[in-house]
Formats: sequence, C-alpha cells, structure tokens
Amino acid sequence: MFSFIRNLFPTSILTLLAPETILIFGCYVLAAYWSSGADPSVFLFYDNGLLQIALVVAGVLTGLQLNKLYAQVGVRSRLLLLQQLCLTLGVTFLWESLLTYLRIPGLVLAPAIMILGSGLSLIVLAFWRMFYSAVLWKSVGAKRVVFYGTSAASLEAAGSLAARPELGLALAGYIDDDQPAGTPLRCAPVLGSSAELASVVSEVRADRIVVGVTERRRTMPFTELLELQFRGIEIQPVAELYEAACDRVCTAELQPSQLIFSDVLGARRGAVAIQAIYSNVAALVGLAVLAVFWLPLAAAIKLSSAGPVVEGREHWGLNLVPFTLFRFRCRRADGRVTGIGAILQRFHFDGLPQLLNVIRGEMSLAGPRPHDPDFIPELMEHMPYYGQRHAVRPGILGWSQLNCDYNGLRDARMALEYDLYYIKHMSPALDAYIALHSLIELPFRS
Repeated sequence: MFSFIRNLFPTSILTLLAPETILIFGCYVLAAYWSSGADPSVFLFYDNGLLQIALVVAGVLTGLQLNKLYAQVGVRSRLLLLQQLCLTLGVTFLWESLLTYLRIPGLVLAPAIMILGSGLSLIVLAFWRMFYSAVLWKSVGAKRVVFYGTSAASLEAAGSLAARPELGLALAGYIDDDQPAGTPLRCAPVLGSSAELASVVSEVRADRIVVGVTERRRTMPFTELLELQFRGIEIQPVAELYEAACDRVCTAELQPSQLIFSDVLGARRGAVAIQAIYSNVAALVGLAVLAVFWLPLAAAIKLSSAGPVVEGREHWGLNLVPFTLFRFRCRRADGRVTGIGAILQRFHFDGLPQLLNVIRGEMSLAGPRPHDPDFIPELMEHMPYYGQRHAVRPGILGWSQLNCDYNGLRDARMALEYDLYYIKHMSPALDAYIALHSLIELPFRS
C-alpha cells in the first residue's frame, strides 16, 4: 500500500501538490457557497459537504498524476495543458458517476457544485501552472547538462531532452575525444575533449554530467569526475537520464550483471498478485457492461461470412507458456476482411474477447503485447533481453502499444524498451494511466 502511494505521489512533487490541494479544495468550497440556496455552512459541516469535496479533490489530484502533470513542472504547451486538465476533470466526473451508480448518495457532490467547482478548478489550475512554471524557470532556470561521450544512447537521450523542455533540463553540449570542438551533433555542439572536462563544465556552468561512453573502464576520468562531484556537480549514467526522458529502458546500456545480481528489471511478486486481482475484476465488469453488445456483434459476424464468431490462435504468455488468444473473426475463409471485421479492426474492438483470457489467468489488463510465436525464437536470438518481457502476463493494453508502432527493427527495439520499462515500473498507477489513455487514443489510431 505504501509503495503504491509513493509511486502515485513521489516526495519530489509535494511542494506542488500541497498548494494545488488547497486551491482545488477552495474552488469547490467557493462553488458550494455560490450554489447553495440555504446556509452553505450547514452543507459543509453537517451534510457531509467537506467529505464529498475531499473525495472530489482526491479524484482530481489522482487524475493530475495519471496525466503526468506531476512528472513535468514546466508548461510545454498551453493547449496541451488545457487538454490534460480537461481529461483530469473528466476522470473525476466518471468517479462521481460511479459513486452515483453504486447508490452512495452521501458521498456524491451535488451536480451544481460539481460543475461550478470543476470550471473554477480548470481556470485556477491553468493559470497556477503557467505562473508556477514561469516563476520557477525565471528564478531557478533549467539545469544545464553536459554529456560525457557521444554513444547512441547519449544522442537519443539528448534529443528527448530538447523535445521535452518541461523536464527542466537544458542540453549544453558534449565532451568527446574523437571529434573537434564545435562539431555539431544532435541539438548541441561538441564542447571539448576529456582533458578539457573541468574547464568546459566551469565555462558552460553545467549542473549535471551525464556519462555515456562505450568503454567506461578505459576512458572514464574517474579522478576528475569525483572532484566535480565534490564541487556539487551531479554525475549521472546515461541509462538513468534516458529512462527518465524517453519513458523506456535503454537496452544498449544494460549489463547482464544488472539482471543477475539485482532485480532492476524483475517483476515484483506483490505487484503481479495485485494486478491479477484488479485485472480480473475489470474483465468481469467489462464483460457485464458489454453483454448487451455481444449478441448483435455475433449476429453481424455470422451474417458477414461463414465461420466461428470468435477464433483462437496460440500465443506464448507468462514464462513462455502457450495459451489460446481469443479474437473476433474479421476475415473470410479466403483471407479477405469482412465489412464488420474492418470496423472492429479500425477501432481495435476485435480484441474484446481477450477479456476471457484475463479471467482465465492467461493475460492481464495491461502488460507487454503478446507477439506472434513464429517470430519469438528469432527475436530472442537477435535482441538481448527480449525473453525478459515474458516475466509477466501479456496484456490487452500495454505501455509499448501506447507509445510506439511495430514496423521495422528499430520499432521492435523501441517496443522492447517500453515493455522492459513497464515491467520495471509495474504498478496500479501505471496500469490506470495505460488504461485511461488507451481507451481515449487507441480507438482513433489507424
């Protein structure tokens, strides 16, 4: 329970969380004073008003975290900020609808107060975030980063920093022994060689050095780096920054010893057990809610062409154990896509029968995508650490599906890095984020 809370609200965001809690709570209290016809203090103190508002505020704060608004302090785009805030408040309205459906009126905020308070919160949070971001950047400024080494991982991480200014990290340049100073690389120039490390760091006033050299033991200037660290300069391996900036694990920087002597990529047993519980509950609820559509869908598939409504194909799941993956049949016997099949595939609804796989314990709500077993041996041979993605149950939804496509070797490598990131950070909060954004984004992807 405590690890879940730490994952959902890390200590580093408390300075932003505390004032926003007060602001949101104040918006709904103000809405109660404006909306209540009678004495609002009666509603707040004697009719569960404060409890109802507290539940709404908790929903808004959780939605802010699920939309990564506590992982980024800066405002990258005002339009994007408004979209994220609207999505957050939409989740809160769904939470209130669930309480109404469960017939718990004592915990449900009055619609007039809910609507007015949410509108006020949207305006206040938007202006607060823009003010906070502007003040922070003006008073503190982004931390300046120097990359020691120009490995592929360094260049990719540097590109991600340039594309995500809300992380508060500014790329100053690179230290490289093979290219002269001034050589332009990705988003910044080479600043000098290893011999000039200390002078370059002082000249550009770097706050952090990211180490990304290929052969560390022979080329790392340990003495100089230690001295710089004692002077207050942060020293960080490129794999850490890559993971924070790209939201995926850097397989190029992974060492076998990390897997053998630590659980850096291991699936935590507690997280797996908890996931199995809420995945099954979600699958049962999903089947119940969609029950009214099963018969019309089955009739449409049957009438479109001869064959079964649901077809199964063998895939490999947890620990490479084979299982039958269920899908709605979308093709005729000759391989052509049917009319109803095209609609199901267009909106990614052909995989709805996989809820049965979740109930059977073969899949989970979120997890690595189950790949075609015909290609798995080849992928395991040519892609290091590919087998590690089978340490958890495959998922109907997934972190890699949400973040990348599956065309080409590069995309396969990226998908693996996203899958390993998911296994490393597996939690109810991450699963909720995946489910929320997948339901919004995936149906509209081509």
